[in-house]
Amino acid sequence: MKVGALVTIAAWGSAGQFGDRPLGLVTCIDPEEIGDPEEVEVLWTTRWTDYSNHSTCTLEVVSEQG
Repeated sequence: MKVGALVTIAAWGSAGQFGDRPLGLVTCIDPEEIGDPEEVEVLWTTRWTDYSNHSTCTLEVVSEQG
């Protein structure tokens, strides 16, 4: 996963969520600077808003940029 990738939640709908999937942009790899390249910061732009940290295993890449 790269900075600039468009992502969504991988298991959206399987836990009873309804509606359009949230979409966001990966803004940072290892945002806590602890050496974990599998942790990313996402700026959510559709359905949700604001930044949040996520493990890459919980995200699905919609479009890889860069």
